[in-house]
Formats: sequence, C-alpha cells, structure tokens
Amino acid sequence: MRAFTWSMRFAIAISTVFAFAALVAGGVSYVLQSKEMSLRLEGEVRADTEALALSARGADMQDLSEQITARMTTSRDGANIVTFVPADGSDALGNVRVAASFEGTRHLEPGSGLTLLDPPGANVPEGYVTYGMQLPSGWLMTGRDDAWLREQGEILATSFGWGLGLALLLSISFAVFIARRNEARIDRMEQVLHAVGEGRHGLRIRDEGDDDVARLAQSVDEALDQLEAGIASIRQVSTDVAHDLRAPLARLRLRLEPVALDASLPLAQRGEIGKALSDLDQVSETFDAILRLSRMQAGMVEITRLPVNLTQLCQDVAEMLGAGAEDAGQELALDLPENISIEGDRELLFQALVNLVDNALRYSPSPARVSIGVHAESQNVVLSVTDNGPGIPDRDLARVRERFVRLDQSRNTQGSGLGLSLVDAIAQIHGGELRLQNLERGLRVEMRFPTL
Repeated sequence: MRAFTWSMRFAIAISTVFAFAALVAGGVSYVLQSKEMSLRLEGEVRADTEALALSARGADMQDLSEQITARMTTSRDGANIVTFVPADGSDALGNVRVAASFEGTRHLEPGSGLTLLDPPGANVPEGYVTYGMQLPSGWLMTGRDDAWLREQGEILATSFGWGLGLALLLSISFAVFIARRNEARIDRMEQVLHAVGEGRHGLRIRDEGDDDVARLAQSVDEALDQLEAGIASIRQVSTDVAHDLRAPLARLRLRLEPVALDASLPLAQRGEIGKALSDLDQVSETFDAILRLSRMQAGMVEITRLPVNLTQLCQDVAEMLGAGAEDAGQELALDLPENISIEGDRELLFQALVNLVDNALRYSPSPARVSIGVHAESQNVVLSVTDNGPGIPDRDLARVRERFVRLDQSRNTQGSGLGLSLVDAIAQIHGGELRLQNLERGLRVEMRFPTL
C-alpha cells in the first residue's frame, strides 16, 4: 500500500484543521471563563468592602475595629486581608499594610506594595484581589487571595489539554482508518481496471458501500459491462467478416490461379491475371493484419506465456530472411549473446521481429545493412533492429505506429501501414513497449520487455 497518498494527506489536513479549531475554541473558552471568575471574585471583594464601610459611619469607630479584629482572627492562613488607615493619623488597623492608598479594584502581590503583618508561614498567598475605598473617617481596604482563580485556571488548562489530546488521537485514528479503507478500495479499482486492460474483461470491482467511492465503483462496473458487451459484439462481427469475406477471396483466387497458368492465353493476359492475384494476396494479408490487430488492441488475444529464447528466435528470423536479403545485395547481421529469454508467445514475437526486419530491408537504400541485436539491462531485455536507411522524420516518430500511416518515402512500395501497429500491439500485450530512435545514419527500433 502506498505510504503517503492523497487520502492520507487529506486525513492529516482534516486532523490539523480540527486541532487548530479546537485550540482556538479552547483558548477563547479559557480566556472568557477566567475573566468571568475574576469578575465574580472582584465583585465579592467589592461587596465585602462596602459592607465593612457601613460600620465606619459616624464618629464611633468601635464597631469597625471589632469587625476588623474578627476578620483577622478568622483569617490566620492569610486568605483574607483588611486594613483601615484613620484620617486623623492614628495607628492603622488590620493585618496588612499598603504602601499607597487607592480606590477601586487592584491585584496586589505580597512584597510589592503589600506587606503581611502576620504571614502564615510557608504558604504565603501569591496574590490578592483587593478593593480600596476612601471614607470620611479614613481609608479602608479588604482583599482575598487569588489562589482560587489560579487553581481554576490550572484545572481549565489541564482539562483542555487532556480533552484536546484525546480528541486529536480519536480524530487522527478515525481519519487514518477512513483513508486506509478508501486507499484499499481505490487499489481494488486500479487492479480491476489494469486486469481488464490486459484482457480479463469479466472482472468487476463490486464495491457494496453507499458512499461516493462506491457510486464511482458501481459506475465503473456498469461501464465495464457495456465494454464487455461491445467487445463481444466486435468479436462476433470479426468472426462474421472473416467468414463472409475471406471465403469469397479464397474462392476467387482458386478461380483465377488456373487461368493465370493457362498456356493457351496470351502472355500479356496471364501477366495481368498474375498481378490481380498479387493484389488479391495483398488484400488478404491486409485483411488478416486488421483482424489480428483489432483482436490484440481489444484485448481479445490471450497469450500463453512460456519461456522464449530470443537468441534462437533472432537466428530463425535471420535464416528465413537472410537468403532473400543476400540475393538482393543486402546485409543482415546478428549481434547476439549466447542465450537470453523472456516469457511470451513465440509465434507473436516471431511475427513482430519479421515485420521489423522486413521494414528495415524494404525501406533502406541498397545495399541495405540491417543488424538484429539482443541485450539485457537491469530491468529489461531489449530486442533491436538497426538499419542504415533514411530514418523517420522526428515529427512522424509518434504517429508512425498508428494504423494505416505510411510516410511519403514508402508510398512507392507495397505495404498496408499496419506493420508497426502490429509490433506495438504485440509489445504491449507482453508488458513491453516499442521505441523508435533516429541515428546519425539510419533508424533503431527497440522492443523492450520486462525481465523474467
């Protein structure tokens, strides 16, 4: 299975977006809740100060002094602080001293403008929320430590961290699961399509899901059904055409052949009939080539893969065509290793090599020099045919393997324009490819096959 596919990247992207959104939402929630708790504590401190200020009304400060003493007595741990600085300059009351009086809410820390007169030992509060009021009789301030705010903040941060981590773990796991599942289904689709391309037209994806991928798979299955029906129809038409046209052509040849050999006819008439027989053979060969090419390109040709010795195959082709080439003053050379084999159909490979050598001998100027070679590379076995002809214009290298394409220099020679198309189809059904390359002088054609 591929390591970093689009589905996996999409899953990671979705998880990242989710994490970012959760982080932003958690941060906003943390700020709002912290602010709300701080306002609540500030309100309580202010109400406490205002309640104590009611005791300072009038000239009798006895009630205020008693309440301050009571608060000091019940707050030995330093959680609550209070101080009253009389306006007449007498001694201040309370358990803290503040460097400078103020009005309203302030957050003070011990040692920074605030001094605890009776510190609770090691557990000194880190800070206080205070509220100061200026009264006619003096300045009053009360406060509470902010440990509760700090603890609630830590609880919020810890809860958010654990929640975010757990949510991320679940979302990433779920996203990876969905991505892997889709990858497996897409791999199945690719395998089926590749197998259908190789001729196994009966295979189907058969995805039973109910999502978009399943609908796509079902559409592909429907298209494959139609394709299989079309191929069956083509197969039937090919069979019918072969039966209806080849038989009359064969009968016509049988009727003309005795006439061409009739010694009582004038030589000129016999020659014309001979030319008609030659044209008839050319039509039959072209017709056979069209049928073979159509069947191979439609995936209707199933080859039996057996070890084929390419070295011996090249020698057999050279033996078959070499005599004719020598009689025509042409040279057919071999550049072969001892033994190199591939898996394939020997008959088809033989036909392909005959087509390549025949083309090279036919379209190269006399005296043509054609070389057949085989060599092995790291992952391929290369069967090549090299000539010293004029080559092919670069603009035509791609289209020359299409059906019925004949270049200008080949118009005066016999041929159907199907030879390279057949070779290309034979290479493809063997899992190989056809390459054409112009040399400084001549053309090199390669059939590249995967190694065993």
